Amino acid sequence: MFAKGPLGLGLMGVWLLVVTNMSESSPHSYADASRVSDEVTQGVVNYHINGQQKQMLALDTQVEMAVSGLINRVTVKQIFNNIEQEWINAKYVFPLPDNAGVDGMELVIGERVFKGVIKPKQQAKQAFERAKQQGKQASLVSQQRSNIFTTQLANIGPQQQIVVEITYLETVSYQDGIFSLRFPLVVAPRYRPDFQRGEFAQAQQIVVPMLNQTQHQLPSHKVSLNIHIDSGFGLTQLSSLYHDIQQHNQGRLTHVVLQGKVPLDRDFVLQWQTDVGDEVAGAIFYQTGQTHLLSVEDNAEVSDDIYAMALLLPPSLEHKSQHHINRELIFVIDTSGSMAGESIKQAKRALDLALTTLKPMDSFNIIDFNSSVQSLFIQAQAANAANLVKARRYVAALDADGGTEMAPALDKALGSTINHVQQQSKLRQVIFLTDGAVSNEAQLFEQIAHQLQHSRLFTVGIGSAPNSHFMKRAASIGRGTFTYIGKSAEVEQQMTQLIDKISQPVLTDVELYHLDGSIPEYWPANIEDVYQRSPIAISFKVPAEQLQPVIISGKINGQYWQTQLDLTTADAATGLDLVWANAKISALELSQDSANRHRVEQQIAALALRYHLVSSATSLLAVDVTPVNAHYGDKGEYQLGQLVPAGWQINTIQQGFLPQTATASRLWLLAGLSLFALTLLFGLWLKRMLPGQLLIIQPPEPDNA
Repeated sequence: MFAKGPLGLGLMGVWLLVVTNMSESSPHSYADASRVSDEVTQGVVNYHINGQQKQMLALDTQVEMAVSGLINRVTVKQIFNNIEQEWINAKYVFPLPDNAGVDGMELVIGERVFKGVIKPKQQAKQAFERAKQQGKQASLVSQQRSNIFTTQLANIGPQQQIVVEITYLETVSYQDGIFSLRFPLVVAPRYRPDFQRGEFAQAQQIVVPMLNQTQHQLPSHKVSLNIHIDSGFGLTQLSSLYHDIQQHNQGRLTHVVLQGKVPLDRDFVLQWQTDVGDEVAGAIFYQTGQTHLLSVEDNAEVSDDIYAMALLLPPSLEHKSQHHINRELIFVIDTSGSMAGESIKQAKRALDLALTTLKPMDSFNIIDFNSSVQSLFIQAQAANAANLVKARRYVAALDADGGTEMAPALDKALGSTINHVQQQSKLRQVIFLTDGAVSNEAQLFEQIAHQLQHSRLFTVGIGSAPNSHFMKRAASIGRGTFTYIGKSAEVEQQMTQLIDKISQPVLTDVELYHLDGSIPEYWPANIEDVYQRSPIAISFKVPAEQLQPVIISGKINGQYWQTQLDLTTADAATGLDLVWANAKISALELSQDSANRHRVEQQIAALALRYHLVSSATSLLAVDVTPVNAHYGDKGEYQLGQLVPAGWQINTIQQGFLPQTATASRLWLLAGLSLFALTLLFGLWLKRMLPGQLLIIQPPEPDNA
């Protein structure tokens, strides 16, 4: 295969280097042929006509939001334009908020409107494929993750425009006295770890969104937002964190629009405050019956159950020295390749700021991870001056490169570093700074639930498009909170609020029950601790004949505390049944494992069908029964390329590779170069061409003549 001599040996070393790198990086390649069916992308349509690769005019997205109190009803209109003279199919992937309950879809073709029907996922997919093969126009909306959805279109005619309208409902976040809604505009690439390692490997069975990257970002691929807010009170302050907006006020009603259309490269975040003040201790909202009434064909009775949402605004406590508690703080920072650029700068600054807040009574440690896991200390040490100096030097030297092997980092933070004997009197808090750019969320959720014990996990989202689905659920399972930092200017405020807040839990051991002691079906089932100015929202269902007050109780600094909420005086609201059902579906999805997977999938499907929700087991399907494409053939699906999240350092994406997220590539490169040098030296030694060998006088060979 290789020529003899030093050159041949050198070439063999280079070949081994290449093979070694290929074998190491292939598990993370987006071009892996065996996984192409799992790939999803976002952006503009790429397709082939007459052997030429072309791009369809980028999709236009229009978003309408109507906020009423804590409920946000959203309509997302996706407008597809086929600029060719050929029939094509298309597939578009788009993000939504992680708590979005998608319950409606309409396919608009010219003057005709086809309403989407919720169906079991496989049944809907098969019906869509039949319609496509029969030349019918159809649309299918499916869930890839709880916050990532796909729209598939069949038989888009030449020069035709097709509109897909999707509706969903979500709850508005309320934290630190601020209402906020976040509309994700880009799906960040995700790192796929090697699932052959690790104890928690359930995510092997989850479809992974492998996102390709186009080389050009078309300016035509943009979005417009139109938002109406009725907060129930007058707004005292409103701001858009990352986009320019126009605002119009009329009493307690506020109208907000983006200034023009914006590119899909960073999430939209809107925040506002009201003049409600800190006097409200609790509130309750209710709805009778379901949003989507079941028809007679569904063979189910229409329910008149009461769906409610209890909102608890914790009492404001003055910070006093005696309220501070002994803590062990474990800071975990993501230093993988996806954090390169602005993200790692924000994370390092946030971590450095957090170190300044430590008290002498605290102990701490720093864990950083990429393809491997490192830590400042073997176990947590006292927050004295000497250790803090070491910590700052450690943080300053951190750099972003390599893979995102999060499971070993969680294992080190939640499990192996715990000294139960010395730390049993301390509250253990883990602060996790990351962009969450991983695809094995289910595996990590299972791991957190298994290893959490008495710790609390707080996630801090870094960058323009963090994986909020992972970080919010991880914090919920970890009985902590999620904080989002989208730009450098927010680091000081957000981290100061987080550290100040978690230094004194306001309400712990929270429970909800009826006045007679019975317990309604509520979600989330495990209610997290309540922190200063961070309320809790609990969704529950009550049979109409069992209507009675509910009690929310807990402990404030070890003292029992409760409040009573009366449903008979509650404010009416809409969509609360969808909020409740969506929360229950989320809980069911988190409970899945290899033993109960089939049973849980059936429960999710039944629940989603009853409440008309898209889920991991159901999809929305709309089909025009009249064939329109007589030459349908098998054109395949044309994926939509992705826009790069703002602030990402992505310079070398080629053929579907996520940059800087291979595993120990630098180590293998060094090993390969060393091998090349050794083989070259060995060849020179065989030829006796090394400098030391030139001084050796060889004896003459005997003359056999």
